[in-house]
Amino acid sequence: MKYRKFGKFEWEISEVSLGLLRMEEVVAVSDAKTRSERAKVIKYAIDHGVNYVNMGYPLYFEDPQKECEYIRETLDDGYRSKIKIAINIPSRGISTYQDLDEALSEQLKLFDIEKADFCVIDDINAKTWDKIKPLDIEMWAAEKIASGKVDYIGLGFHDDPHFLKRIFDAYRNWAFIQIELSLVDYLHHPGVGCFNYAKERDIAVIVTDVTKGGRLLKRIPENILEIIKKTKQKMRPEERYVRWALSFDNISSAQMSSFSEFCTAEQTERYFSYIDRFAPADVDMWEMLDATKIREAYYASRDCLCTICRCCMPCPYGIDAPRIIELINDEKMFSDEGIPKLQYKLENHQKTSCTQCGLCVKQCKKHFPIDEIVKKAYEKYT
Repeated sequence: MKYRKFGKFEWEISEVSLGLLRMEEVVAVSDAKTRSERAKVIKYAIDHGVNYVNMGYPLYFEDPQKECEYIRETLDDGYRSKIKIAINIPSRGISTYQDLDEALSEQLKLFDIEKADFCVIDDINAKTWDKIKPLDIEMWAAEKIASGKVDYIGLGFHDDPHFLKRIFDAYRNWAFIQIELSLVDYLHHPGVGCFNYAKERDIAVIVTDVTKGGRLLKRIPENILEIIKKTKQKMRPEERYVRWALSFDNISSAQMSSFSEFCTAEQTERYFSYIDRFAPADVDMWEMLDATKIREAYYASRDCLCTICRCCMPCPYGIDAPRIIELINDEKMFSDEGIPKLQYKLENHQKTSCTQCGLCVKQCKKHFPIDEIVKKAYEKYT
């Protein structure tokens, strides 16, 4: 395993890290057999040099205790001391200072740990930050660090990169920023646009969803397969996507899912072989050009070619039309309804139905039928 600089820390993080209890697991069937296999993956990954594990989102599951049980047992088997762990507080459920306290305590209790190395304030965007900022993250973080419940605070971010400046200004001790970054997210929420903001503050960058929760590896469209077939570099799709992500030296670690990427010990071993023979300089302009062709082919398959310019906003009824369009497009691109439907519910879009007042359509520079798309999503995902 190779290691990379982790922001302002002397500690170095493994080039690939591990993410547990990911969203793609929530929409899949889980049983004792799959949990047993994931326990083997955790041990295998740590035995082979992974030194950072994100514990994921237990509260998204129907039975959080059951999902956390195998993780507790695995880490109790001498593995906790070999790694740094991160727990996550989803920002959408936070309204008060007390909510932050309770969310942290609940996560620590579920995993049966007294202290987490990192606590990620997750799912931050311009809208959720407006709710979180008045709670004084700086004071809350200082209090929790002093109490010994957590060592450092991380940021999970999904929005335009220019919003990062005010977030970084509000709290200057973010340990890292965690973003979704796959080949198709190159310039999207926040895409590579966050790198300069993070570099200026010496904040580490951890990327997740390198294969979009495995969706880039399933039901690959014929036109994408044809592009891959014609590429100069012959490799498996997952190797291509991991190489693309790790080619950016701004990235400290690519976090792999124990469900959709590190599915088995054998699969994990194959990913490690990709990493062992890889160096960022190996990715030449031809490989990056191939990545662009694949990305553009996925983009062309979207139902609505929305650029998320947000000219249609704000909606007088509080509907986040650009985000809903993004979810509809994700389903179309990856032929997968499960994750967009879950995200639609978790983000509470179902609480407001469109009145079809038409204001968003009038404000859209490209005259997309936004009201019809929002109505379709409500009927489909609710």
